[in-house]
Amino acid sequence: MSAAPGLAQQERLLARGETVPWHEGMDLRGWYPLYVERGDALADAAMCWRELGETAFSDAFFVNTLTRQPHEERRVCRTPLAALATPGDCLAPDAFIFHVSRCGSTLLSQLLASLPQCIVMSEPPVIDSLLRLHHDSGDPAASITLLRQAILALGQRRSGEESHFIIKFDCWHIHSLDLLRQAFPGTPCLFVYREPLAVLASHQRQRGPQMVPGMLHPAQLPLPAHQLAPGDIDGYTGLVLASLLNAALPHAAAGQLQLIDYKQLPGILFSDLLARFGIATTATQLQAMRARGGVHAKYGTVYRGDPPVPAADGLAAIAAQLQPGYLALEALRLHGGQANDFHETQL
Repeated sequence: MSAAPGLAQQERLLARGETVPWHEGMDLRGWYPLYVERGDALADAAMCWRELGETAFSDAFFVNTLTRQPHEERRVCRTPLAALATPGDCLAPDAFIFHVSRCGSTLLSQLLASLPQCIVMSEPPVIDSLLRLHHDSGDPAASITLLRQAILALGQRRSGEESHFIIKFDCWHIHSLDLLRQAFPGTPCLFVYREPLAVLASHQRQRGPQMVPGMLHPAQLPLPAHQLAPGDIDGYTGLVLASLLNAALPHAAAGQLQLIDYKQLPGILFSDLLARFGIATTATQLQAMRARGGVHAKYGTVYRGDPPVPAADGLAAIAAQLQPGYLALEALRLHGGQANDFHETQL
């Protein structure tokens, strides 16, 4: 099954610009992979790239940086998939950030991206494109190789002072953690989560694509058993959030995820994560990061907290059903190995 029409159209929009023909031996430094163009077979597929020039990846999301690039500077190229192996000076990832969405993961990635020594890629679409290809191609070994090469290509050093590389994935990619760990088995993985009612309310105000039925490849977002009424979008949002909590729990219990609750941000970055990943900062950088921590990560405005949830909108009942999954993660985070009494969330 191919990408849902909405996501496929969004990907094609990223590839608008002057077309540069590819040739064998072409220097792809400064070019970034966007998505896979499918062929009749894996060997016929192509990778679409965009050259970023001097445009820095400092926005909340990868696609925002592409949108910010001036139109006259946009150049695109289509290459064989084998060209993924050619970009030169690349860093291996220091950390993978997984999350449930609307939980502070963008704040975390934005604070790290403010450091000139850090390359931070926030939800680059090429990863989702390659994961969809994995589910459709039936060639797991090739999928892992392509994922590894694409992630390394995203970690290109451009100024020469970059020393650390972090990727924040789309929230549904927690379901692909095993595959991503095969590509980079030694990379530490974080999982950021939040009390369910706040996540549900945020999506009720503005839905993410994963909260709209049919937007994602079904193999990427397996959902718990359910009996939802047609058009129950809040209920569907609850199902998706349950799937994310359920997917994270066994990995956290196995010690494969460092759990971070929303209420620990941004403090845990300064008290733990910078030292954990060996990221040295100056006093000026720390001061700027602390100031940035009070600004809305997505919109750049002063953050004054989320608006209250109306008592009668039904979200509280959905959140109550999700609470056991949230509390299971909290038990693991606070005490370790004490989540055995919690079971998979069902709605």
